[in-house]
Amino acid sequence: MTNHLHIVCLDAPSPPDYGGAIDMFYKIKALAQTGKKIILHYFNYNASRSAKGLEEDCEAVYAYKRKSFFNALPLSQPFIVQSRISKDLIARLNKDKHPILLEGLHCSGIVPFLNNPKRVVLRMHNDEAAYYHHLAKTEKNLLKRRYFLQESRLLKTYQKTLDKQISLACLSETDMETFKTAYGFQKTTFIPCFLPWQKLSIKEGKGDYCLYHGNLLVSENEEAALWLMQEVFSKIDVPLVIAGKNISKKLLKAATNYKNIELVNKPTINEIESLVQAAHINVLPSMNNTGVKLKLLNALLNGRHCITNYNGVKGSRIKEGISVEEEPEQWAEQINRLMQRSFTAQDVAARKTVLSLYNNMQNAEKLNALW
Repeated sequence: MTNHLHIVCLDAPSPPDYGGAIDMFYKIKALAQTGKKIILHYFNYNASRSAKGLEEDCEAVYAYKRKSFFNALPLSQPFIVQSRISKDLIARLNKDKHPILLEGLHCSGIVPFLNNPKRVVLRMHNDEAAYYHHLAKTEKNLLKRRYFLQESRLLKTYQKTLDKQISLACLSETDMETFKTAYGFQKTTFIPCFLPWQKLSIKEGKGDYCLYHGNLLVSENEEAALWLMQEVFSKIDVPLVIAGKNISKKLLKAATNYKNIELVNKPTINEIESLVQAAHINVLPSMNNTGVKLKLLNALLNGRHCITNYNGVKGSRIKEGISVEEEPEQWAEQINRLMQRSFTAQDVAARKTVLSLYNNMQNAEKLNALW
């Protein structure tokens, strides 16, 4: 089989500053290290994003415009799919017979137009129908909520109509089971996220604060931050730092009610890494159980104690080196307990299983085996 590989990204993969981009960026690097000659294609709809840092890993790089919402109308498919059906992309892919990795359900609308759909492996970042349904539940803006609900309905129908012979590379065992049982896909493989963290960088000892971090423009992340403030840290005398992009007026106002809450807006990647390492506890409740939470993996490979809920670890195969709590009272009790306990060499050793599972080169070889 040829060593050439087309990779089609739903977004420009650089900078790797959010979950999907992190997975795509470091997957490209790992696949290149296995000897793949990568032809990279991506949809360019954000001036601040590009393929910077991947030039040496790719034989060629092509960018395509994503259709606007109005140019994609009428919607017979989900907008995230229909807006990424590009004639130029299809024509370029059909010039050869090289295998194709489609990053996200978003890119799968081109499959019926390919000269051989068996060339395709589809990387599933989420059960998108469930993800958009959850976004609708947490969104306060009426127009956005209606859009998320409509998109969720279209996605559910669309996922049922996809060719069931396509190989799916799933990053969550939970989603993998859903695609098998609810949608009838026959070829599903668990391929964990690709990460920038390939060694443990954890400081032993103690910190003096807890940390929640995430993109706070995402409604479920803001919901998690508010839940921590109002349901957990309002009841204990422990400092909480909330760091992330796009802190809203609502979050700013809520934080003024608590003396132990500090907000850090628009931290750089390096600042986030420093905050994760210095915190005594990374507190990361998840409001949905689709996909895998990269901020949780960051905390486990670089931070001291970590607390999440069942949603946070579901489908990830992570079973050691983390506390899993559900009710606010349980969170408060565990935080108070862990604040008194140093993070030891034994605690660090418990995280080695996570490092082994999320090994980029090992998972790149697993992915190569799907063609």
